[in-house]
Parts: sequence; C-alpha cells; structure tokens
Amino acid sequence: MNQTPQWFEARFSPEVLVRIKVDRLVHAVQSRYQIIEVYDTTAFGRMLVLDGIINVTEKDEFIYHEMLAHVPLIAHPHPCSVLVVGGGDGGTVREALKHPTVYRIELVEIDSAVVEVSRTFLPFVSCALDNPKVHITYEDAACFIKETAQRFDVILIDSTDPIGAGAILFSEGFYHDCRARLNDNGVLAAQSESPFFDPHIVKPLYEMARTVFPIVRMYTALVPSYVSGLWSFMFCSTSVDPLARISQERIAALQSLRYYSLDIHRASFAVPPFVRAQCAV
Repeated sequence: MNQTPQWFEARFSPEVLVRIKVDRLVHAVQSRYQIIEVYDTTAFGRMLVLDGIINVTEKDEFIYHEMLAHVPLIAHPHPCSVLVVGGGDGGTVREALKHPTVYRIELVEIDSAVVEVSRTFLPFVSCALDNPKVHITYEDAACFIKETAQRFDVILIDSTDPIGAGAILFSEGFYHDCRARLNDNGVLAAQSESPFFDPHIVKPLYEMARTVFPIVRMYTALVPSYVSGLWSFMFCSTSVDPLARISQERIAALQSLRYYSLDIHRASFAVPPFVRAQCAV
C-alpha cells in the first residue's frame, strides 16, 4: 500500500496555499523570536522555514542572494565595507565576499539560532560566515544602526516579511538611520516582497523610501520557491545610478555565478507595467 506523501503547506492569503512535498523534517526549534524548521524536500532540496514562511531552499537560493548582493555592489564604484541586516543563513554574506574590494562585512542578525541552524544544516549557504572579513553582531538591527559609529559603502537588508521583529526594518526611521550610516556614493538594497501578491506592502515601502533617498528603483528576479515566483528588490542611493556604472570586468571577476550577469543586471530594472501601476514604482 502506498504511503501518503507528507507536505509542507504555506498559506499566503485566504485564497493562496502553497504545498511542497517533504521527504523529512530535519530539525525544528523554537527560538526566542520564531519557529525555525529545516526540511528535506523532493523538489527544492533542503529548505529553511521561519515561522511557516519559506526562507531559503537549496535549489534556488543562489538567485535571491546573487541579486540582493551583486546588483548594488557592482553599481557602487568601489565597495569596501558592507552591512548585512538579517541574512543569518549566510547567503548574502557569501555573495558579498566574492567582491575583491570588500574587506569588511558586518552581519547584524537578531536571532542567533538562525545562524546556528544554518551552520549545522545548510552548509551550502552558510559556508562564508567564518571568513575573517565577517563580524557577526546579534542585535536588533534598528538599535544597531541607530547607535553604531561605523559607516558603510553598501547596506544590504536581507529581512524577513514586515511582521513581528522584522516590521521596524520597513519603517521610515530605520531608513533615515541607514542613510546616515552610508559613506559618500553609498548604496542600500533591500528585499521588497512580491509585487504580485503584496502591492499593499510594496507601494508604501517605495513611497517611504523616496522621502529618504533621491534615487529609488525596483529590480526583480524569478525565485521559484517564493510565492508567485516574481520577487522584487529595492535599490536606494543619494547619487549612484544603478545602470550607469556596470563594469563587465568586475562582473567577470566574480566566481561561481549562476544567475547574475551583465545582461541580468540591466534587464532586472525593466519593471512590468502592471507592477508600476499597482506598486507606484
């Protein structure tokens, strides 16, 4: 008799339920901030889930992390210091370290359990967390950015959805504090949710960012494990145009790229008309 397959279910709205076949639950823990689960899945390989929301999958995490990191880092003329907000799985850090000019990365993650779980169960994504260029601070990023005296060339906001502890990372006050911590020609990039399912989040986020930064642009990527597949990222700067300084030589020097390229960099800023209409970007 056939066994009934086990399924991971994530509900994104009353009308949308995503189901992924699960081979086994590898690990589960309740941290101070969230429920952290690791699954082995048939379609996506190993999968990290935070409070029931897919965070990382082995099969497609490279798309998200390459796009969050390389678009702003290539746009910046000479990135040396990087702040990663959230991103305790280590994927954004891994990609940022591919840039030879980067000599310091500050990773600020509120939940140390995410880092511990990723180091143990997701080595394919956390492999760079012990690099000597990386310093990890376990703190609320909003408090860190308000109090630190450090300044950065690039800030990468690898946040969870704007609920719970992650909500403040979508606030105007936080973005003002981030701008104050950027060096001249500084760049900020952030994951900015699904423009297909979350225009009620995306539109006010971009409206708010435009009160803080004169240059605010959306770029997108296709991440199959995320709801709708279409995912957006927000590029912010006081002076850097993300399409003005694209060095083929610097891109060619990056190692092990599987999604990001010169053509993808350019094309990612071509936002569909329905997204512009719904999200005012």
